[in-house]
Amino acid sequence: MTRKLKRELFNLARESDLAGWRFLIRMVLRRVVKGAGGAPRLDQLTGTLAHFPGNRFHKRQLSESLGLASLVNRSVSGTKPVSLSYCALLKAYISDSEKGILLVSFENQLAQLLKSGRIDEIIVRYHLVFIPSWSGLYSKELFRLVAGAQQEPVFVMPVHSHERELIPTLGANCHSLPFNAASWVNPAFFEEPAKERDIDCLMVANFASFKRHWLLFKALKGLPGDIKVTCVGVPLGSRTAESIRQEASEYGVSDQVTIVEDPSQEQLRRYFRRAKMFCAMSYREGSFIAVAESLMSGTPVLMFRNAHIGSKSLINEKTGALVKSVRELRQKILEYRNFQGHDQVRQTAIDNISALANSRKLNDMLRDWSINNGKAWTVDIEPFYSQRLDFYYFNENSRDRLADDYRYLSELGIRFPRFS
Repeated sequence: MTRKLKRELFNLARESDLAGWRFLIRMVLRRVVKGAGGAPRLDQLTGTLAHFPGNRFHKRQLSESLGLASLVNRSVSGTKPVSLSYCALLKAYISDSEKGILLVSFENQLAQLLKSGRIDEIIVRYHLVFIPSWSGLYSKELFRLVAGAQQEPVFVMPVHSHERELIPTLGANCHSLPFNAASWVNPAFFEEPAKERDIDCLMVANFASFKRHWLLFKALKGLPGDIKVTCVGVPLGSRTAESIRQEASEYGVSDQVTIVEDPSQEQLRRYFRRAKMFCAMSYREGSFIAVAESLMSGTPVLMFRNAHIGSKSLINEKTGALVKSVRELRQKILEYRNFQGHDQVRQTAIDNISALANSRKLNDMLRDWSINNGKAWTVDIEPFYSQRLDFYYFNENSRDRLADDYRYLSELGIRFPRFS
């Protein structure tokens, strides 16, 4: 069996969600043979809920998951210093009736916070806002956060808009916010005068197999030879730039593909501004921030209609196209090769996904929740944006205003290297 055929079959299995059924079968067999309790059982339940959130036993599974999460939390002994990335304070602690706001993105960082053994002390002073990293809302870390917060509010920014309705199922203290990791792009980074649009198709993605570079190469094989693709990314695991070159060679389009590895942020922004279109080939992942960055650059996005990607909700007739097949992808590549509406794409992005605008919206939502629940609100959150997953403040004085809070958390052993 050729590599191309194996790739096609694996992709068909992925799109048929066979991975979910494989997980379920493995879970059942593992439970029958070994039994499971505590953390292993919590892993099983959250995996099932992530793959099959609407299964007929989900209410019972949710209840059991929260109970197990409480047990796992209680099993944490002592305290451990931890170092957090991709997290930031948004608001200082003012008083017991006006708590601070701590933003935590991605399950691995939330796991570190829970591992510290300080979650009770943190909840006393700060409301937590959590940004999940991947498709499938439910995770053991999220359940542990909800269980640890007890009656205190937990605010969640789901990857997908359709997951927002799942948040209240976690508990009455859980509140959904209409943002995700792709909601925090700084438009100022893309304000330079438009460059010559001399790249036909741009793909910005790490070199992992789930990014499906090969689908773009398959489409390219049926297009005129003068259409060029630029693939910008970084290695991941065993997948390197050579892996991408090999796939391009297998489809006979090597001479049409340029690979750029690990450019600087400024170089990356230039690639976005030079592209006629951005091709997002993944079937399933998280928010896919590069899609939002592309739109902020005025570059329309082509994506598959069946994709489970958080930023797919940003794609409409003004910002790009959703395709249902490789054949339709070829047609859209030919169409967008002559695209002239880049200014409209950028303006639509500024109006809808600017980090500055979204910071104001988030502030208003948190303020309204506080007032409606009898809490004080005298200080607004600090406006912020994201760059390479890390968070930064728009205002130079924000860190000074939050210095006492970062110092307090550091004394607890919760360190933020970027803000120390």
